[in-house]
Amino acid sequence: MSHVSSAVVALPIVLICSVDLELSPLLAHLSSVQPLRVRARQGWRGEIADRSILAVAGGMGKTNAAHTLTAILEAHRVAGIVGFGVAGAYPSSGLATESVAVAERQIYGDEGVRTPEGWWSCEGIGIPLVEDAAAPIFNDFPIEESAVDVIVGALAGAGISAARGPFVTVSCCSGTRAAGEELEQRFGAICETMEGAAYAHVARLYDVPYVEIRGISNLVEDRDFTRWRLAQAAAAAADATAIAAGAWHPRSASSIATVQT
Repeated sequence: MSHVSSAVVALPIVLICSVDLELSPLLAHLSSVQPLRVRARQGWRGEIADRSILAVAGGMGKTNAAHTLTAILEAHRVAGIVGFGVAGAYPSSGLATESVAVAERQIYGDEGVRTPEGWWSCEGIGIPLVEDAAAPIFNDFPIEESAVDVIVGALAGAGISAARGPFVTVSCCSGTRAAGEELEQRFGAICETMEGAAYAHVARLYDVPYVEIRGISNLVEDRDFTRWRLAQAAAAAADATAIAAGAWHPRSASSIATVQT
């Protein structure tokens, strides 16, 4: 015989990035670590500041990002999602390599069409990416302002000054300063990624709160690997993400009843 106990167990937070370079420094912050299979991906279950965590590197690009996050959400009830990893900062953002940025919005930068008159977004062609009668979503996925406030505040309390602003997600990274300036001016963004909008998109479809934290590995300029700081940026993002995971309490259902036999 079983019954539902009045005790509750907090739902986990998902921490998702693209590659092991980004995940490895984050795992150093986890305690009680156990392996977690996410379809073909190796993930990890653990704790940060007594918060239950599911952590995984979901692969590079929008399709891998969406597939891995969907697999997690189909298998687990979760309280929230943090996308993290490295990013390239746009020329006028003022961001330096190894600094930290928190997204206020995630924008698909190349979903749409190029026309003789210029680039049109999904709204320009009349096809929303999320069908919502009240507020259809085209390219732009807003992130809850109060969540951003909490995370930026927690980082400041830990001595980390984090920039905040719009992020852009692209399939083809900007490898020239001119390409970066075009996207920066079009969207008013501070940095670009290859997965973030896909994470935000899937989170919106499942109605799970989403936030995003990135460490700046490079400036978006004519590509020069000698100036990149990938490992340092990944470590900065992981440190900031661990702080955020302990401080952020998503607005979604935060607990489940335990079953005793």
